[in-house]
Amino acid sequence: MQIKRDYSEPFFREKRKNHGRTIMFVLGFIALVVFVAYTQFDQIEAAAYNLMNEAPTPTPMPNQYAQWGAEAYLLGDLEQSAEFFEQAVRAAPDNITYLYEYGQILIDLNDPDNAIQMADRIIELDATDVRGYALRTRALVWQGTPAAAIPVGLTGLELNPNFAPLHAALSRAYIGDGRFREGLDAGLRATELSPNDVRARWAYGSALTSVAERDLAIAELEIATEIHPAFLPPYFELAFLYLSGDRDQDAISVYDQILSMDPRNARANLRQCEAYRKVGEFERAIGFCEDAVTADPTYVPALFRLGLFRYTRREFAEAQEAFQTCVDVDPGNLECNYRLGLTHYYLEKDCATSWELLRDSLVMAQAQEDSTETVENIRMGMNAIANDPECPGFRLPAAQQPQTESEGA
Repeated sequence: MQIKRDYSEPFFREKRKNHGRTIMFVLGFIALVVFVAYTQFDQIEAAAYNLMNEAPTPTPMPNQYAQWGAEAYLLGDLEQSAEFFEQAVRAAPDNITYLYEYGQILIDLNDPDNAIQMADRIIELDATDVRGYALRTRALVWQGTPAAAIPVGLTGLELNPNFAPLHAALSRAYIGDGRFREGLDAGLRATELSPNDVRARWAYGSALTSVAERDLAIAELEIATEIHPAFLPPYFELAFLYLSGDRDQDAISVYDQILSMDPRNARANLRQCEAYRKVGEFERAIGFCEDAVTADPTYVPALFRLGLFRYTRREFAEAQEAFQTCVDVDPGNLECNYRLGLTHYYLEKDCATSWELLRDSLVMAQAQEDSTETVENIRMGMNAIANDPECPGFRLPAAQQPQTESEGA
């Protein structure tokens, strides 16, 4: 189901216009391009001589790839930016600027493993260059090891205590390790050192969110979206904060803004689905869930949410299709497995298939922590089959019988 979206409305109702930060951000990228060109002067000069002699250039120069990568990043196309910087790194594997920028974008694309390789290469080339430590710190956080990231970041600070991206990375590392005061201090320091660094604002906003400073976090994330309007990651956190603070229409506006830039963003479609579900517009919610699955047919959270929508509306055939795809993509997904079993029972009274799925789901649920409610739901489904005259031969052991309220008292 496709929903017409009106992007003519303003993004934030009371959002102040601040083009200064965006201009400073653009000027920063122009400086980056100039730096790249300067570091590759010899290759540019050789290319000029080739042109004068009408000699064809077989492939773009490394600095050209880097410039295209910077431009793609500025436009918000992270995947294209990564491809260009990858080409630049292949052509000039010892250029630290290319390695660093490529690594940062890899992290933005949730690929910290390859980003760590870029960081290690920088440190190997020049152990005194702080960029290698900043990149490795941030990559380790994204990899899920914030405690390991902290000593790397502290080593970098000994080399350069005023490098904003390193403070931003350390902020995330401290927060991930539960050291909230230090995380807040590092995030604030990052924004002080580089007020127009979108990743610094994003990191500080995340730190504020972690200590429930919602209003301050919103302010930082709004600044981040002003600095780099096409950089999508901060938008998701901003919309989440709006939604959790019951600023539902503001959250919907943020997701609309994301989708205006990237209509096939499965995550944004799913979040919009959940936002409309919260405000009770269920038809629109289902439409966005369908859009999320269309954008990425393997996106398990969207498959589950779509299946659950259909299930609660007793549209068991459509629910079964969504849950089946979910299980095909992620066989260990407990929520999809047991609900798939229930759809087989309610839709076609396929007692055997339903029983098998519920039995296997019960084993999975009992092996997980904090699954008491799920276990009870599964037992209730199995009990319904066991007590159904149309399903002879299925019996739930007494120990597995769902408890009534009086029995559990």
